[in-house]
Amino acid sequence: MDKAFEVYRYYLALRLHFTTDKYDAIKQRGKVRASKQAFAKRTDLIAIRKIAESYSDKDIVNFLVANFITGDRWGGVFDTEAKERFMNWKKRIESLSYTFEKEVSYLLLQMEKQGKSFDTIFDSSKNEHPYILKSYLRGSTSIETLVILNNFYNYVIKFDKEYNNDLMWPDISRIIKKYSPFLNVQQEKYNGILRRAIGLEPA
Repeated sequence: MDKAFEVYRYYLALRLHFTTDKYDAIKQRGKVRASKQAFAKRTDLIAIRKIAESYSDKDIVNFLVANFITGDRWGGVFDTEAKERFMNWKKRIESLSYTFEKEVSYLLLQMEKQGKSFDTIFDSSKNEHPYILKSYLRGSTSIETLVILNNFYNYVIKFDKEYNNDLMWPDISRIIKKYSPFLNVQQEKYNGILRRAIGLEPA
């Protein structure tokens, strides 16, 4: 089968995965309806074929994931910045444990400056976003750290109830939940990093 058409199928599956609540690309194994007629009419065929020629099957999926987690409903996959997003994602993944420790330490420091404990980053009110969300929106905390912290604090469920009418949170919530199965996190390892970083265990 034409590899470019496979890229198109991956794209459709991951777009549904990251932009809707009903479709799960993992559970449904990426199965989507895709016609070669619709594929042939796309205006971005050159970009799709370039991706097919440039990356392995595994990297194609990662390339698409890296672009969809930016929050762009169309993935921004075929624009000129897509490769840069993918390279930045690879750097974050290659140094994930270091990045997580650094960002958790930063969050702790900001709370300590206010005389507060680490878990107050999840404190919320109707009139103000929690600190963890503010930190993500200004680029100080990565989406990967948000995903990992949710594994331990399960804060997304709480925010879903409190910020269901918020302009930004529902989309961020979906990204966290949809990205989670693509992020290979060793619970014991990252729990240790977290506990050491916030002073619950000796460094």
